[in-house]
Amino acid sequence: MRKWVSAALGVAAVGTAAVVVPMAASATDEQAANQACQREFDHAVWEDMDSFNKRDEARYRAIIHRDMVTVGRKGQLFIGYDANVDPVIEAFKLPYEWSMPWTVTHTVVNGCKSGFAILDAYYQVPSQNVNRHYTISLTLVKERGKWQVIKDTVTDVVP
Repeated sequence: MRKWVSAALGVAAVGTAAVVVPMAASATDEQAANQACQREFDHAVWEDMDSFNKRDEARYRAIIHRDMVTVGRKGQLFIGYDANVDPVIEAFKLPYEWSMPWTVTHTVVNGCKSGFAILDAYYQVPSQNVNRHYTISLTLVKERGKWQVIKDTVTDVVP
């Protein structure tokens, strides 16, 4: 009786009959795929915040999902692409310098489908002595090979 297993093809043969056996991806393949998804997600979060800070309209528009929802720091609700993008693009035109330095404090990525990031951020306008501390939570989805922000929540951090 002849026995052989081909791990690469997922085929096992015993005697003269061949049986297709489903093979699980190796742990290292799965880890590599998860790490790649995490890197893509992290880059998308960076792209959102960097395009915002650099007032780069084209980049910012590209990272926002068509169905985006934002819950503002005072509970305001913005639903849809235009309702979310238009006010930000107007803020890009403000004559004074502002910035929002940020640090990611936590992420959760669900495969290559969705992810969630919590950021510690400060909205700063030195010329107006403004330094607001926020917690920002971003939810991103990956559709058609592209990560985009679908939900943004900004919360005041109370001292």
